[in-house]
This record gives sequence, structure tokens and C-alpha cells, in this order.
Amino acid sequence: MTLASPALAGTFGAGAGAEFLPSQGPRGTLATGCTSTSMVLSTALPAVVGVNALANRGDGIGFKIRIIGNAAGSSGKTEERYIIGNTGGTTPTITLDSTLSFTPAADDAYEFLSGRVFMLSAGTLAAGVWKYYDVLTNSLSGNLATTNLPATISTDFSAVALDELHVPYNRNPGEGFLGSLVATAAAAGTITGQATGGDAAVLLNEYRNFQIRIVQDTGAPTAVGQRRLISSHTAGPSAVYTLASNWTVTPSATATFVIENCNYLLVFSSAQGTVFTYNPTPLIIGSLATDTWNTAVFSPRGANMGAGCTSCQSFGLVPDAAKNARHSFIYSFRGGNVNTLDLLDIAGGATGAWTLGIGYGNASANFLFTTGACGVYAPAVQQGRHLYISNNGTQRFARFDLLNRTLEPWCWLRYAQGTSAVGERCAMTLFIDGSTELGFLITQRQGAPEIFQVAISR
Repeated sequence: MTLASPALAGTFGAGAGAEFLPSQGPRGTLATGCTSTSMVLSTALPAVVGVNALANRGDGIGFKIRIIGNAAGSSGKTEERYIIGNTGGTTPTITLDSTLSFTPAADDAYEFLSGRVFMLSAGTLAAGVWKYYDVLTNSLSGNLATTNLPATISTDFSAVALDELHVPYNRNPGEGFLGSLVATAAAAGTITGQATGGDAAVLLNEYRNFQIRIVQDTGAPTAVGQRRLISSHTAGPSAVYTLASNWTVTPSATATFVIENCNYLLVFSSAQGTVFTYNPTPLIIGSLATDTWNTAVFSPRGANMGAGCTSCQSFGLVPDAAKNARHSFIYSFRGGNVNTLDLLDIAGGATGAWTLGIGYGNASANFLFTTGACGVYAPAVQQGRHLYISNNGTQRFARFDLLNRTLEPWCWLRYAQGTSAVGERCAMTLFIDGSTELGFLITQRQGAPEIFQVAISR
């Protein structure tokens, strides 16, 4: 099905790209009249939705909504449900698939976990080169901020979404990296973790530049839903997390919280070493305001990216016992007709820390990254270990083991490719049937419209 054109300014060419952010979607507050199975929206959606349109996101399952009981005198709980029905309009009444453990109050919060696709055009920087598509309402944003992007967007596009719904393969979205944690103390600018279990084994600053999200606090309900960037933390047990900004409402000493990605969007672009960091949320992240680009959140690479740059965060794996592999690592094949692999540890300092040219198994002068190279991460299968790579628009595909830092041959596309061009031509989808999970790599043939799917069976 063809969607309406986003009417991006600029030129659709080298440097253009898009990234899906699964946690981003309409947010707001609830009106009076809610029950434990029926939500009445107060804050309007960005576009009209049809009757029951929210009960089918395209696979026969409804969109997911997060209900946050953070109004004064409310429950202090956060719960998520799928939608099985809705009235039409911009403030629909929504029917949930199962009963909440509480009845939401007026001014409790809602968040649709439906996702948005952020799109960047190329060429001379201008208003309208950066927009998003809202999946829930099938609508487009207006022109988003472009200040601090390159004056000319070119070369190639490689993005990493530090999204809060990105979790290890053995956890559910919303559980963070360590599951639900029960605080043992809280103050205006800190929160203290568990003495045993949970986060008791965290290393010093292992999750610096991640976020704390309060998911339950029956003692201080208005504290629930708050998100704060971690500026530093001690090692466990009873790790003390120091926040980049104070709580608006200090949680109680027994609040439940999760440690998650902080929702930054990172972009490598235009033959530069700069890390272009964007805040896609309606909230301030650290000191970065909503709809704002910044070039100083993370340190520059120290070398320029080139055509074929391919990057991903290893959020889907479970770290080894020695934690030589971590959730804070972003692996970035530099591109520019070299096989160089750089690593950004977002927790390695206040602005992260780059290690250039790290060693990896099977590095070869016969497998370089240049025009046509692209990759896609498969976080939910194969223990979240692999980045799948299209080799420069040829018929050859490989995969990079993020846990063991080894490049491996993977498969051969039997249909001949066309002329190689820069750009992401790979995507990943997940088939779930009960306890069975099977990933499918989707790729577009170079220089042609055909789409191929490959099952990830090993």
C-alpha cells in the first residue's frame, strides 16, 4: 500500500535515510469516565482515527497503550495493554484486551507504544528535510528542527535509535535491561538500587547515559512516569544513581524503576566524524530539549564516516560474565572502502568514549565497506548477537557477532544485483508463533524494485 508522500525538501539521494523509533507515539492525559477496561482520551491525537482502526496495527493485533496512574491521588502504577476496539475521532474511547489492576483517574497519563518513522532527506539543508510518520494515526509531522545538521547532507546515512523499548532478547519491552528494580532510597537527584538481585552486580558507570524510569510508586503516585538521564552511578550492591537533573517529584524510598535506553537518536552522516544526536521525545533528555539536534552530546569519532557506514547498538544480547560485551556499546563499521570497525561506548564518559579500529575475527581486505553496504540488527533471535550485512550491493551477505566480535559468512542472494548505490536496503521482521520466534531479513535488490526475504534459521 502506497502512503502519502512526506514531501521532504532536499534531494532523495546519498545521505537520505529513515529510522523507526518504536516507543514514540502520541501521548497525553485521560479524561473522566475511564474504567478498568475502557480509556477515554483527553489529549487529542494528531489525526482522526477510524472506528476500531487501533485494534489492528497490520498483523491482526491491536496497538499497545501504556497507562500511567500518576494523577494526584491515583494508583501510582504503570500497566500496558493491547487495544481491541475504539470509537472514531481524535479523542476516542479505547477498549483494552484485559482488565487493569486499577481504575484510571482523570489526568492519568497515556502513551501509545506504536512507533514513528523519522525521515531525513539529502542535499542542501533546508526546512522540511526532517519529518516523521506517525504509525498510529497514519499522519505526518510538520517540519522538524534542523539546526546543527550538516549544511549539505550527503555520503550515506547510518542511525542508531537508543529507544527505551530496545531490550535484551530474553526480556519484554518495558522491562529495561535489568528488569523491574525496587529502590532502597531516593533523594532529589538520586535513587538507590537493590542490595541483592536486580542491579546489585552493576559495574561502576555501566549504565551512565541511560535513563531511569519510575514505573510504580504507590507512596508517591505523581512520581510515576518520570524519566531521568543517569549522569553517573556507583557499583552495586546498592548502587547510587546520580541524575542529570533532579526529580520533579521525589519518588518514595521503595519506588519501582527500570534502567533503559534514554531515547536519543544518533546519526552518522556526510563524511564527518560528528555524532549528530536528536531528541525525538516531548520531554527534555538531560539538557537536550525536545525536537533538538546537538553535536556535543557524544564525542566525535576522531575519523570520518564514509559510504557503507553501518552501525548498531548491542542492546539485544546478554553480556558475558566478564562484561567484555555491554549494552552501552555501539559498533560502527566506518565505511569509505575500508574494513575498519569503531566502537562508541556511550557509558565510557560524560560524552561517551570512542575506540577506533578495534580488532575482530575474520577481518579481511576482501570484505570492505563501501557503496552499497548496509546492515540490520536482529535483536530478538540468535540471542541478540548478530548484525546482518549486505556486502557492498553484491549477492554476498555476512553477519557480525557482537558478543564475540567475529565476522562470519552467512548467505548468498541467488538473484543478481543491479548497480550498487548507497542507502539502507535491509530490514528485519519477526515471526512469533507461541514460543517460536523466527527472524526474517528483508532486502531490496540493488538498482531494482524486487524485495526478498531470508529466514534466519541458524
